[in-house]
Formats: sequence, structure tokens, C-alpha cells
Amino acid sequence: MYNMRVADIDFKLEYKYPTMLKQAAAYVVEDGAENFKPTFGIFLNKSSLEEFQAENPHLTINDCEYLLTGAAFYEKLVEFRGIMLHSSAVVVDGYAYLFSAASGTGKSTHTGLWLDYFGDRAYILNDDKPALRMTENGIYAYGTPWSGKTDLNRNLKVPIAGICFIERSEENHIRKAGTFEAFGRFYEQTIRPESEENMAMFMETANDIFSSVPIYIMGCNISHEAVETSYNEMRKGIIK
Repeated sequence: MYNMRVADIDFKLEYKYPTMLKQAAAYVVEDGAENFKPTFGIFLNKSSLEEFQAENPHLTINDCEYLLTGAAFYEKLVEFRGIMLHSSAVVVDGYAYLFSAASGTGKSTHTGLWLDYFGDRAYILNDDKPALRMTENGIYAYGTPWSGKTDLNRNLKVPIAGICFIERSEENHIRKAGTFEAFGRFYEQTIRPESEENMAMFMETANDIFSSVPIYIMGCNISHEAVETSYNEMRKGIIK
């Protein structure tokens, strides 16, 4: 098993297939590290992988390991005041801007436009499943090894400027979301805990996020104007 530190959480993780070997490398902690204190372990035996593959025959065993290890981590994340948001997180000038939407809507396309627009000022923190955690210094977004169909992720911790739920539109427009609307969108794009105890922690963390981070709804097309529309509005929360 490997020593892992993801989102400032120490744990043990067993994996052996190519995708995880590549994706997890930046998050491995060397044996003997004095400050490594694992609090749980994730182990998937062969039978559990084969059972999942039988239910999803279009997936390889490699795919199954990647998906199931991620699901197991995000299930534990809630116990550390954290939540996964299905989103693409782009960082500009030290702040993370998260864009979430139903699959196929274009969140990665939109953040890709940010990379093109801002050049060296921008990078992708995680292209599909960043972790959000409440810390004593505020809400942060973290890169994780699980970044969907791409390998775009970095083992970094970044303060969040805002979260935006996007929709396709011929014209670009953005507005603040109400709490009830924000929770509905958020709830659709995360992993909900199964136990009542974890669900209570999930709700508490979600409430902290909604109280601390601006949430937006945006209609956008594929253009640099769309980047300007979202950036100019979302950056208001960090201008002092």
C-alpha cells in the first residue's frame, strides 16, 4: 500500500494499474516521513473490482480501480469537513475559480478558454473532481489524483474566488445564485454520503461553503467574451 496525502489528509491506498500509478505519483508520501499520520486505508480486492466491472462491462479493470478508489476517498472526505464538487477548477493569480455543470455541457471547454486567455497566469487545479475543504483559514480547493478523463491536476491547495454553475447560451450572462438554488445545483454535482451521520456533516460543510464562497449561475457560449464575463464578476469577491 502507498502512503498518500490528498487534500491535506493522510491515508493508505492500494493500487497497481497504470492510471492510478500515474495519477497518484504526485501525492505519494515517502516511507518514514515523520509527519505522515494516516487515519484510514483504502483497499480494493480483486473480487470487488471484477464485480464492478461486471456491472459496467464497458470499463477496463484499470478504469474500475481509478473510479472506485476515487469514490472511496470522496466518501471519507466528508469526515474531514470536505466535499467533492464535479467541476473544473482553474487558478488565476492564486485564486481558484470552479465551473460545474452536467456532463457534456462544456465546463472543461470553458476553463480551457481561461488557459488560452490568461496564458501563464492560469493553470488547471483539477479538471473534474477537486476537493473542497473547510479549514481554520477558510474554504480551499485542492487538486486530487482523480480528475476525470484527463490528467489535469496539481497537488496544490488554493483559496476559492467563487463557484459557477454554467449552462449553454448564445449570449453571455452571469448572476449570483440564491442559497436554495445553489444547494440544488451543488447537490446534483457531488457525492452524497450514505450514512445519516456523514450526511449531517455534509450538510454542515455545504452550509459553510455557501456562507463563505460566492455561488453563480452563468449562461455562456464558447468565446473569450465568456471568460471576461465570468472572471470580471467572480473576481469581485477577492478585490479588497
